[in-house]
Amino acid sequence: MLKFHRFRALALILFLLIFSSVSCEMLDRYHQTQEDLDLSIKAYNHEFESKAIDRSARFVHPDYRPEYMSKSPEFTRRITIFEASILHIKFFKNGVPTSSQSREGFDRAIVVIRYQVAILPSNKLKTLLIEQEWVLYQEQWVTISDLDAFLEQS
Repeated sequence: MLKFHRFRALALILFLLIFSSVSCEMLDRYHQTQEDLDLSIKAYNHEFESKAIDRSARFVHPDYRPEYMSKSPEFTRRITIFEASILHIKFFKNGVPTSSQSREGFDRAIVVIRYQVAILPSNKLKTLLIEQEWVLYQEQWVTISDLDAFLEQS
């Protein structure tokens, strides 16, 4: 009888170890996804704001990259970014907005950024609110960039 109780206790401990290991792995995957998104947003925007279009293009979704590259000469010629601030990030899972408590498995994000820009031919400073769309594509975060949001402001 004592061996049976030891076996049950050992089985319970083994179950709890496996369960906690799987739970931690899922939690780590969420944090890794969030960290990957944050790093991609920072790297893209740093390169984008400094007009390093060739380097920033690696963060643009492959389906939208040709359009991004074709509009980038006009963007670099006409737009000067003086300041940018991330105001808010909205998370989505399968097209449905997620709450801050249930962000697990999110696959899309909308980053709301406030830009202080000058757009030629004007030299006046303008404030723009731009939404950057980010999607998880082949395990990498990429943006569906819309340069028209800047170019149509003049």
